[in-house]
Amino acid sequence: MPTDFQSTGQQSVSGDPQNSTECPNCRAQMPSGMRFCRLCGFRLGEGVEEYTETVRFGGQTQGPAAQATAGNAAGAPFGVHDWGAMTPSHASQVALGKKKRKRKGPHWIVWVILAIVLSSVAGGSFMFPFRVNVGNGSRGSGAAAQVSKVGASGFTDVEGGVLVDSARPPDGPIDKAGLIGGDFITSFDGQPIKSESELRRQIAATPIGKTVEVLYTRDGEAKKTTLTTVSGDELDRLTEIASAIPDGFLGIDDLDRVPVPNTNLYGVRIGDVNKNEPAYLSGLREGDIVTEFNGTPIRTPEELGARIDRTTPLSTVKAVIIRGTERLEIPVKVGID
Repeated sequence: MPTDFQSTGQQSVSGDPQNSTECPNCRAQMPSGMRFCRLCGFRLGEGVEEYTETVRFGGQTQGPAAQATAGNAAGAPFGVHDWGAMTPSHASQVALGKKKRKRKGPHWIVWVILAIVLSSVAGGSFMFPFRVNVGNGSRGSGAAAQVSKVGASGFTDVEGGVLVDSARPPDGPIDKAGLIGGDFITSFDGQPIKSESELRRQIAATPIGKTVEVLYTRDGEAKKTTLTTVSGDELDRLTEIASAIPDGFLGIDDLDRVPVPNTNLYGVRIGDVNKNEPAYLSGLREGDIVTEFNGTPIRTPEELGARIDRTTPLSTVKAVIIRGTERLEIPVKVGID
């Protein structure tokens, strides 16, 4: 009758001494392929001299820790696991399980978004340090904030003040205040003005919608008026309204600001009059100095252009000119641009 070893494919220890070995600890006989003594629990292969490198499938070699893991997975002889071949770190992982990952806190972007949301709910008080003080002295949010506007095509530095180039658009603050191109602004809201940069800074520092006093000089005479500033959006709206209306047209070019002979006035000299166009057909000629157009004093080329643009096409208006030593009033029929 076969022994238990024979029934499992192993030779009997007593039947075949060549296939057995002796436990170094208790001297008990054990199968030659066995590394663990069933009587005393002694583990063979503790010494370096008895270590045999295990070759796995694919020709890969593994050390003692890997052999122990692979052996346990495949099953050691007689169902015995070689725990002694494990490294300390491996054994600690088996005993304690997988180490938990440390949970990270919220990303910094989450905190930024949360601060912005809280700021909007609280009226922006949380973000107070980030606000920018611009132009009109009111705190705003960067690009959304606006500065005051007065509605002039530009300003020019001159001796004793700042020259207004023209009042644009129609019904803008400059236009409503009665200022025109050629007026010299000497004071704005109680502050003396001696340069274009000073005037622009003063306008920007004025709150939108504030009415201020403006001192200016026209044709050598000191004058005073009041002006109410507007926002950039309001000025754009007025410009769009003016753009939707057809412009007038005369057909004159090369305009220059010049002094009028024998007076303290300035006017605009016409350098070129296009033939067969409204100005020529109405009687205007090269060299004529325009001092008035449709009831408005003309002191700068920009103001003359602005007044022509806002004149209703096909209407007839009066132009006052100086030709040589003569002062002439010429009815001019305005064309369509």
